[in-house]
Parts: sequence; structure tokens; C-alpha cells
Amino acid sequence: METWKLELLYLGKMRCKKHRMIRTENREETMEIPVTAVLLRHPQYGNILYDTGNAANWASCLPEPTRRDFPITEWISIESALREKGLSPDEIDVLILSHLHFDHVGGLQEFAGTKAGGAVRVSRSELSNALVKAFTGYVGGYVKSLIDVPGITYMPVDQEMELFPGLRLFLQQSHAPGLIGLEVKTEDYGTVLCVSDAVYLQESDEKQLPPDSPNQEVARGFLENLKELRRRRRETGAVILYGHDWKQTEAWVTKKADQSDSRKDNSENVEPTFHGR
Repeated sequence: METWKLELLYLGKMRCKKHRMIRTENREETMEIPVTAVLLRHPQYGNILYDTGNAANWASCLPEPTRRDFPITEWISIESALREKGLSPDEIDVLILSHLHFDHVGGLQEFAGTKAGGAVRVSRSELSNALVKAFTGYVGGYVKSLIDVPGITYMPVDQEMELFPGLRLFLQQSHAPGLIGLEVKTEDYGTVLCVSDAVYLQESDEKQLPPDSPNQEVARGFLENLKELRRRRRETGAVILYGHDWKQTEAWVTKKADQSDSRKDNSENVEPTFHGR
């Protein structure tokens, strides 16, 4: 058996300016975005967790600019989300972090001293990037106390790999260097590409719109990565699970997902192109 049971875990929500998610004319428009993790289960290979959500002490550990730009309006612990699925952190066999931003590593301390916490998968390039920034006073998505956790050991990932039959890790070059994506064969959804924050929204994919940034490399990286994701989608017939898409999250959490839209490559033969600001 090479298919996995995939469950999307809802871990609360944040609010931010919409232009931080997708290029838009109205820079004052705000939106709520979900925070999630992915639970994969297999009768032979065990329980795999992808990301851990926000930290319980987010109000005190996050820098003021981060709290201002991404206020957390609802917090659900990864421990309680797992408990609803009949699991505890001790019963997770492998923990994968897409990248090391605060809303993905906040629950990492729950895995200190566990089997999964002893070999946390994260890309080597992202780990190096995060450590330099977190240990040199960078104010942004990386928070030292959430990354440098006693009882946690990282296992760097250097390249695309088959972790288990039916589950591949691949590296993306959008949002964070070497952000880990998953390509997984599932019981309920067919092949799924879990891309985390490399593509925040289905709208970003359909309209080829990156987050708004004065740094043109952000847009270039997004569009180049999107081109590669579309190639994977064409070759595998996969559906893409986006990083912070509210409509998709609601559908998947409540098991009312219609997968037809996110299996489409709406560009067909049109390649993503970069338009500088």
C-alpha cells in the first residue's frame, strides 16, 4: 500500500494586509489567513507531521513589528489538534518543517525529546539562512527562541528525495530558500502537492500574482517556482494545497473539498512571466 491518509489540521488564524499575500492595488485591504499543519498517516510507515503552527507564547516571543503586521486572532495548539485525531506528539514518527518562520515552528517545543524531535527534517539552505538571521538580531519571520529549542535536533535535507513510498520531499525556491514541499499519494485526494508558503493562495496560482514586494527577486522566485509546480501538476495530475488559502482550508478541514479547480493548470501553454514594478 503506497497511499497515505491526509488530514489538514486547523491551528487558528492571523490577519495581515492582503498585499503581503498577493499583489493588489489596494495596499490597505486586510484579510484573515488560516494557520495549518498537515498530518499524514500510513499503516506501515507511521505518522508524519508537516509544520506545527504558532507558539503558545506568541504575544511575548514575537517582535513587535511581527505582531503588528501579522496579529494572531486565534490560536490552537498543535498538541490539541493532534489530540482530536487521537494522537500525541510522542506518536509522531517524523516531523517535517516546510521552513522556519514563526507560524510554522511555533509548536516545535511540543516535540522536544520525542522520536520526531530527534530528527526534524528541514532544508539545509533554509536552516542556514534562519540561523544567521535569528542569531544576528534580524526582525522578521525568524524567531531565535522558536528555532533553538532544547531537545530538538535537525536533520538537514539537501535535495529532492523519496522519504517513504508514496511520499517525496522536494525543495522550492520561493518565500524561503529551500522551502520543503511534499508530493504525496493520498487515499482521498489523489496526488497532492503541499507547497506551504511558496504559493499562499489559489488566486496567486490562477492569476500568476506573487506577493507585493519592492524586491523584484521575490516575484521572479515565485514565478519560477510556480512554473515548476505546474510542471509537476501536469505530470502527476496533482492537486495543490496552498499555504494560507481560507476557502481551501475550510473545505479540506470539513471534508467538503472539490478538488477540480486546484488540479487545473489554468495557464495551459502559457508560462508565468515576470512583470517588474
